[in-house]
Amino acid sequence: MVRPLQWQLAMVDRFKGFFLVLLVVLLSAVFALQFGGGQAEGCAAGGSTYLARVYDQTLSRGDFEAAYSVANFGRLPEETQRSMRLPQLVLDGLIDRTLLAREARKVGFDVSQDEVMARFVNDGIILLSLGVGAPPMLPQGEIPVSFTDKDGAFNRDLAERYIQNGLRRSVGEFADAQVDEYLAARMRELIASTVNVSDAEVWDDYVRENDSAKIQYIRFSPAYYLNQKPPTSEAALDAWIADNDARLSAEYEINKHRYTNLEKQVRARHILVKAGSYASEDQRAEAKKRAEALQKRAAQGEDFAKLASENSGDQVTAKKGGDIGFLRKGTMPESFDTALFSMDVGQISDLVETPYGFHVIKAIAIREGDVPIDEAKHELAEGLYRADWLEARARAAATSTLTAWRANQDDDAIARKLAAEKSGESALTPKLEQTVDFGRSDTPVPGVSTSALLDAVFSLPEGEAFPAAPVKLGREWLIFRLVERQRPDREAFNDSVRASTREILQTLKKREIVDLYIQQLRAKATADKALRVNQLQAPDGRS
Repeated sequence: MVRPLQWQLAMVDRFKGFFLVLLVVLLSAVFALQFGGGQAEGCAAGGSTYLARVYDQTLSRGDFEAAYSVANFGRLPEETQRSMRLPQLVLDGLIDRTLLAREARKVGFDVSQDEVMARFVNDGIILLSLGVGAPPMLPQGEIPVSFTDKDGAFNRDLAERYIQNGLRRSVGEFADAQVDEYLAARMRELIASTVNVSDAEVWDDYVRENDSAKIQYIRFSPAYYLNQKPPTSEAALDAWIADNDARLSAEYEINKHRYTNLEKQVRARHILVKAGSYASEDQRAEAKKRAEALQKRAAQGEDFAKLASENSGDQVTAKKGGDIGFLRKGTMPESFDTALFSMDVGQISDLVETPYGFHVIKAIAIREGDVPIDEAKHELAEGLYRADWLEARARAAATSTLTAWRANQDDDAIARKLAAEKSGESALTPKLEQTVDFGRSDTPVPGVSTSALLDAVFSLPEGEAFPAAPVKLGREWLIFRLVERQRPDREAFNDSVRASTREILQTLKKREIVDLYIQQLRAKATADKALRVNQLQAPDGRS
C-alpha cells in the first residue's frame, strides 16, 4: 500500500469547505470565458513549437517557457543561465515529469484539475520539476507564489494576470501541467518509499563523516625530471617496443589520423636567442651577435642538439636538443615558416628573426601523405618510452625518499635531502607540504585525484605513520607521514546523532533511487523510440 503524502492529507482539509470548491469552479469558469476556448490554448509565444515528444504527449515551447518563468531563471544573467545549463535542466524536468506521470497513471494514481487549482488558490503553491542532477539550491518542488491583496485575501485578478501574462498559459494548459507535476510527485514518493537504511549503513556514514586525518606529503611528478635524459640507444628502445607491442598498436590506432593523408610537414630543431618587443636596441644587437655566433658554430658542424641544449632560450625544447617536432605550414611565425619550408633535410638556416628573437633552424626530416606504420609506431614509441622512463624516475625518487623518511623519522632531515637534490625551482619541485584535517570524502591534495591516497591514509594500521610504498596518483607518485588521526567516537554516536545521520542518509538514498528510476524510464523510452527531443534554443529572457 502506498504511503500517503503530507500534501495529500492537507488537500483533504482544503476540500472540506464548500466555499473553496465553489471558488475554484467560479475562478476556472471566469478564466475559461475570458481566456479560454480555441484562442487560449497554446497562447504562449511559440506555444505550438514542438520541443520534445514523450510517447503520445508533446511538450511545446510554451510548456518550456512557462516552467522557466515559474523558476524565475530568466532574471539571471545569460552567462549564468548557460553555465548552469538551466534551459536543459528545465526541459529535462518536463520530460522526467511526463514519464513519471505516465507511470503514475499506470499504477492507478489520479489527480483532478480541481485539486491542483485548489492548492494553487488556497496555498499559492506551484509544483516544478527540474532534470536529474539539478543542484539542490535551484528552485524546484513546491514554488510559492502570492496572489493576496493588502488585507491578505485572495485576489483573482493577480492570479489571472500571472497565468495569462507571467506564464502565457490558459487555465486549461496550466492545470494540465500541474496535474502531471502532482502525479510525478506521487510517483517519486512511491519510489522513495522503498528506501530502507540499515543500522550498519548509518554507522558507516557516521564513520565517513567523523574519521579525519592530517598528513605531511611529498609529490614526485615525472615532468620535474624532463631535463634528465633516459637511455636512448636503439637497443633499449627496440627492447621496449618488443615488450609493449600490444600497447603500441593500440596507441597507433588512437593516433592514426596524425599519420595519414598529411600535408607537408618538416621536423626541425632550433636555437632561440630571446629578444622580444621589450628588448632595447642594444639588447637586440647583443642577441643578434650571439645568435650569429651560434649559427656559425652549427654551420661548421658542431652538434646542433648540444648547442640547443646549452644555449637556446626556449626552455621547453632546449631539454630535447631544440627538437620542435613535425610542423605544418602556418604553425610558426611567417618568417620562421618561410625559412623552414624552403630547407632540405640536414640544412641549417641563416639567422631568422621573429617577434620572439633570433632563431637558428636545422631541418631534420620531411614527410607528406601517409607515414609508414613502422615509422609512425617508432615515433610513438619514442614518446611512450620517455614517458615511462620519467614515471619510473619519479617512482624511484619517491621510493628512496620514503625509505630515508621511515628510517630517520625526521621531517627536517627529509626537507634538507630534497633541497640538496633539487635541480632548479618550479611548481613541480618535490617539497614537504602539509594538509589541513580531511575526511574520507575530501580532497586533501589539490590538483590530483586522491581516492588512492584516501585509501592509503585511512587503511593505515594503528600506530603506523607511513605507507608501505609510494602511492600512485595518475602519473605522479606521492609519499606521506600521518601527523594526526581522529577516529569516530562510539560514545558520541548517541540516539540524536544516530537519528540525524539516518535522516540525512535516507534523504540522499531517496534522491539516488528516484534519479536512477527516472534514468531507467528515459532509457526505456529511448529504446521504444518514444522519446524525441529537438534542439533546445535559449529562452527569450522574459521574467
